[in-house]
Amino acid sequence: MLNIPESFFQTEERLSFMIPEKMKRAWAVQLTVLWHVLDVAQKHGIQIWLDYGSLLGAIRHGGYIPWDDDIDVCVFRADYVRLLEVLKAELPEYMMVYSFYTWEDYDQPKAFVVNRRNVDIGNDPKEAQLTEMYYGCPYGTGIDVYPLDYAPRKQNEWEITREVYIAVYDLAIRFDKYVRKGELEGYLKQIEDLLGITVKRDEHLKYTLWKLSDRITMMTPKEEADYVLWYPDGVIRSTEMRRPLMAYAETLLVDFEFLKVPIPVGYTDILRLCYGKDFMTPIRQQGAHGYPFYAEQDEKIEEYYTKGVL
Repeated sequence: MLNIPESFFQTEERLSFMIPEKMKRAWAVQLTVLWHVLDVAQKHGIQIWLDYGSLLGAIRHGGYIPWDDDIDVCVFRADYVRLLEVLKAELPEYMMVYSFYTWEDYDQPKAFVVNRRNVDIGNDPKEAQLTEMYYGCPYGTGIDVYPLDYAPRKQNEWEITREVYIAVYDLAIRFDKYVRKGELEGYLKQIEDLLGITVKRDEHLKYTLWKLSDRITMMTPKEEADYVLWYPDGVIRSTEMRRPLMAYAETLLVDFEFLKVPIPVGYTDILRLCYGKDFMTPIRQQGAHGYPFYAEQDEKIEEYYTKGVL
């Protein structure tokens, strides 16, 4: 485990934003997970980089953006599944590696490496031991791992690839909605006709579609690409999110709180794409999930104490 000074856990104000002790302890857990992941990746010669808000935080704040509550990293697709496999094999047994390659019921097109499987609601001595080890933090938290894939160099090929990906991604992410409305089979048949494939209809169909979406992202070889991206960005964002491949030609080590972390040499190009040309100007805004992340876990703890509900 990391040797984190007690002073780090103190409530702190950064840029007029108050960071409570509870969040500082959660940050400490995330940093510990990152430390584990970086160690395993280095051991196996796998290059990963900070990404999204964590990359911005490293450049602009030397650590977390004050109102951020997670850590993001990225890795090239060629190393993605291998990284997940070695993490699953070598991380401490109480840590979890969630992806639809390592966990049957996981349905996100990215991976999540988490410090523990369960929130400590106060009824299990083993969970209490983990909480004590994790700086008194009872929450499950960790880091998101995003796979980067190549985008076709030719604009027309990129547009076709993107549209095919969108069709499969949409069916996977709205799977339950299409089932309820009785529309799944019709859309599924269209995808089969488009790709010339047959998709097995069974209890794993949703996860089959997620894996099929990944197969589409992997169709472009490196020699036909000048750009990379996390393909869902090409769906959910209205701006151009293809990143120059040369941005990852070298790796720099920079400060992130009390760790040295890897970032791509072309971080400026990446941050401009993600946050605009004025990315160095702090703007407090809501993230992709509710802040703080542990609000739901607190509700679960409170529900157990007040109602005895697990």
